[in-house]
Amino acid sequence: MAPLKKIYLEELARIQDRINSLFEQALLTSDYEDREGGLPGTWLPAVDVLETEDGYLVFAELPGVRRDDIQLQVRDRRLELSGRRQPLGENRNFLRMERSYGPFRRTFDLGSPVDVESISAGFEKGVLRVHIPKLAGGGSTQVEIAEESG
Repeated sequence: MAPLKKIYLEELARIQDRINSLFEQALLTSDYEDREGGLPGTWLPAVDVLETEDGYLVFAELPGVRRDDIQLQVRDRRLELSGRRQPLGENRNFLRMERSYGPFRRTFDLGSPVDVESISAGFEKGVLRVHIPKLAGGGSTQVEIAEESG
């Protein structure tokens, strides 16, 4: 009877691992609007956004993402970082799969007008670094209010 008990406990442990994995996936999925059929494991990369006097610095952790699979767009004081992390391969026999794959999208509101012509970005060792300069002297203007007649 001891071997049956061991098999039973191993099976329970596998079920518990699967349930934990499903809960983690449900709690960590992104708000990506187009999930391509609701692929499980959609993920959100960690991102730091720093504001300096002359601009913004963005650092995004994108391990396992190819540079060609990253899109970066700035429009109307909003930064959008999107892309996809591809799985290692279709024909692999995983004993355990904990890393998430699929599309991601992060958006960030920038507080000041930015110089879209001078944005620079680099990608090294799985970290994306973006420098977004602020517009010189931009940000505020005095608006004169006209007097209404009548």
